[in-house]
Formats: sequence, structure tokens, C-alpha cells
Amino acid sequence: MNLLLINYEYPPIGGGAGNATLFLARALHRLGHRVTVLTSAYAEHSGLLEDAGVAVHRLNVGRRAADRASEREMFSFLLAAMRAAPSIAASASIDAVIVFFTLPCGPVALRLSRAMGLPYVVSLRGGDVPGFVPEIAWQHRLLTLLRRRVLRHALAIVANDAGLARLSALADPYAVKVIPNGVDSRFFVPRSVPEAPGGPTRVLFVGRFHRQKNLPFFLQQMAGLHAAGPDDWRLALVGDGEERRALERDVRSLGLTAITTWHGWQRDKAELLGLYQQADVVVNPSLYEGMPNVVLEAMACGLPVVASAVPGNDSLVRPGETGFLFPAGDGGALRAALREIREKPAQARILGQNGRRRVEQEFSWEQVARGYLDLFNPASRSESRHEIS
Repeated sequence: MNLLLINYEYPPIGGGAGNATLFLARALHRLGHRVTVLTSAYAEHSGLLEDAGVAVHRLNVGRRAADRASEREMFSFLLAAMRAAPSIAASASIDAVIVFFTLPCGPVALRLSRAMGLPYVVSLRGGDVPGFVPEIAWQHRLLTLLRRRVLRHALAIVANDAGLARLSALADPYAVKVIPNGVDSRFFVPRSVPEAPGGPTRVLFVGRFHRQKNLPFFLQQMAGLHAAGPDDWRLALVGDGEERRALERDVRSLGLTAITTWHGWQRDKAELLGLYQQADVVVNPSLYEGMPNVVLEAMACGLPVVASAVPGNDSLVRPGETGFLFPAGDGGALRAALREIREKPAQARILGQNGRRRVEQEFSWEQVARGYLDLFNPASRSESRHEIS
């Protein structure tokens, strides 16, 4: 098939959804399909580019930051993509479309469906689902008619987690199929030589510095652990975002400066892999999630994961088997889980090994790609309807 993937974010810009688009595109290409991506330009990444066999069309929309897009930039992408998509689809002889985010990208797929008869699948990513991000509830109410029009005409609607699928079904009267994210377990691998026991426990966070990630709470718990054992902990923070300056102030005021290293965004995946391999545990304290790529990458690297017990995290982390879950906001439970990792290193290694086995067996990008391809096969759609409505 000739497939068009539409997402206003694609590495080196964006977060989990951008990475998912990249890895899905590459997996589809490895399975023998011709893949084109329509996305935003950023810095020197502009125009038609080639990425591991995938044709990437980058539209100039005034994107200013790698880690986030303004509402104006998202609307600019929508307008530019509405203009460019028909000619790109015609020149690439596109057969079908996978569009990430109902809004702002969904109307582009709807136009291609109406103008060219192209079937499309909507991949929900979190922020485009009412109720996922409380701060933008008013925008969802305002755009209900447009969102439902996009969803109503889709061949299928996909969520990467059952919790997100249930949330979508509560908001809009359409069935949602669950296809989880994948991880490249050939690239994200454990360190080759186990670390010698002893020394401080190295705690790693990877993600956007945004309210969703609950980082002020996390830093408070690290401060409590550090006060009880000043030489026991090291903290690495990978990412950037709107809360960066406030978090830097928190680190200073909580007395964590000496044990904290700021790494910024790691757009070079090899450098990110190195940071995973240097860590002992990954923490994801989010208030809400879709299906976090970071947790999958940590598991692929053989690391135990300590995560908040919210939908998305709880689909991946099996308590006592691959890591620990704690009630979001329960500092005592988070500190207890990290102390368990530190005090029982042999058990922590087993948790990491179990996580590695799980991603190898259940979360390959090839499996994800086949799941999407099946949606365009009428026989597969009629035979398997694992959907939430």
C-alpha cells in the first residue's frame, strides 16, 4: 500500500506522538509499504526530506519550539496541510491515510476522504480526547461538531490504551479500537555489562517539563529521600518545557542541586539510550498519560519503572513484576518504591529483566504496524472487533 501519515509533530519536534509516528512509519516501510509523512517544518528541517526510506514533507508553519506548539502554530499547520495534502496524495498515489490527533490534523484526512475517496484511520493521542487534559475542556466543547465529523467518517478510530479508549467513548458515540504503542527493542537495549553493587541509586526522568508530568511533587519526594540519605541518590532530568525555570528554582530550594543533572532534550537517540543505560530506575509521576513511550523504552533497556497508577502507566507496569505503581500524589508510596529499588538491587534487576521480556513479546512496532494495516482490510475488520464503545 501507499500510505500517508499526518501529524503536525515529527522528530526532532514533539513528544510521544511524534516518536510514535516516526517508528510506525519506519515499521510500515520495513513491511514493504511505501510511506509518506506530512508534518511541520522546524529550523533546518524543511521541505521534502527522506528519513530511513520514508518521504517526509515538512510544511513551514512558523514552528518556534521543539517541545511544544502554540495554538496558532497548530492552526497554521491545519491550513497549510489542507492546501498541500491533495497534491502530495496524488503525486504519491496514496491508497489510505493514518492521521494522528483528531484535531488539529483530522480535518486534513476528512478532506482527502471527501475529495479523493481515501479511507482514513484516526489515531487518538490524548490531548485530542475530551477529559484527558482538563485545562482545554472549553476548546473541546467549542469544537465538538468538527471533532465528531472527523470521527464519524473515519474507517476506524484507534487509541493506544484502553483507558484513553474509554475516555473517548464517553465523550463521543463511536467505537474505539486499542492498538498499543510499540518500542524498538533492537535499539533500546540493557547495558552490556552489569554495574557493580554499591554507590548511589541513579533515578531518571524523561519527558516534557509540563504540569501533566507532576514534577514539583516528584522533586519533593526526591528531597525527602536525599535528606534521609545524602549520598544515596542521583537524579537525571531529561527534557525541557514551560516549567523549566520553576523546576530549577525548586531544585535549588529543596537542596537537590548537588545530586541533579539537567540533560535537556535528547534528540539524538543514541545519547538518550546512553542515559537509560546509566540509570538504575525510571520514574514517571504523571497525573495523566496515554501510553508513555518513555516507560516502554525504559523496560526495553531492562530498567524497573516506578510510575503513577494512572491509565497508560497501569497498562505497562505490572506491580512486583516489572516495577511499582503508586497512587498519583502519594509521596509516601513513591518514596517507599524507590527505597525498595535501592535496598534490593537483585530484585530490581529481576524487575528490569521481566520488563525487557514483556516488551520483546508484546510491543514491537511491527505488531503495531500490522494492527493498523488490518484496519484497511475489510475481512480483518469484520473478523476482529476488539473495540470499546
